[in-house]
Amino acid sequence: AGTSGAPAAAARPPGGGGGRKSKTTTRRAFLRNSWLGTMALGLAAFGGASIMYLWPNLTGGFGAQVEVEEQDFILEEIRANSAPYEIPTGRTWLVEYDPALDPDGQYADLTNGAPLMALYWKCVHLGCRVPWCESSQWFECPCHGSRYNRWGEWQGGPAPRGLDRFALEVRKGVVVVDTATVVTGPPRTAAVLQQSPEGPSCL
Repeated sequence: AGTSGAPAAAARPPGGGGGRKSKTTTRRAFLRNSWLGTMALGLAAFGGASIMYLWPNLTGGFGAQVEVEEQDFILEEIRANSAPYEIPTGRTWLVEYDPALDPDGQYADLTNGAPLMALYWKCVHLGCRVPWCESSQWFECPCHGSRYNRWGEWQGGPAPRGLDRFALEVRKGVVVVDTATVVTGPPRTAAVLQQSPEGPSCL
């Protein structure tokens, strides 16, 4: 008789409390796994972007080996226009190089026997792009007045040296400029190319 009045503790509906616990656990696990998956994807994307940024670019634009045009075509363009040949993707000016005007071979290593020399078009003063002045036949920076002769040697202004440059070579007749390594320009005292301005300044 004493036991007949006790609560029927065992009379739980099948799957009652246990079912609620199982659903909560499943929901938490799903949210946790979703969060971990999202974080993993984010880290993977960041890692991939970092690798692409740090991995050396071997061909193509600036900071790589840039294939330009055939050597003969570039020389024809320079002579026909009385102006350097511009390579926008390489931030480079190509100028005609005559080894006879460089008897000590100061710039010969950069040309590898080619009749061309590659100049970085950035002014070594504060980094402005240095345009070509058709009238003076010099490079003249409009930002602060630095001037360089046809071979990029310093001729005046606040620039501490001549234009920096890149090595180049000719492969099967095609000019290839190596913009991966910037070669420091010659000191102010360099005067290999004896070229006076050939007309009025553009500044």
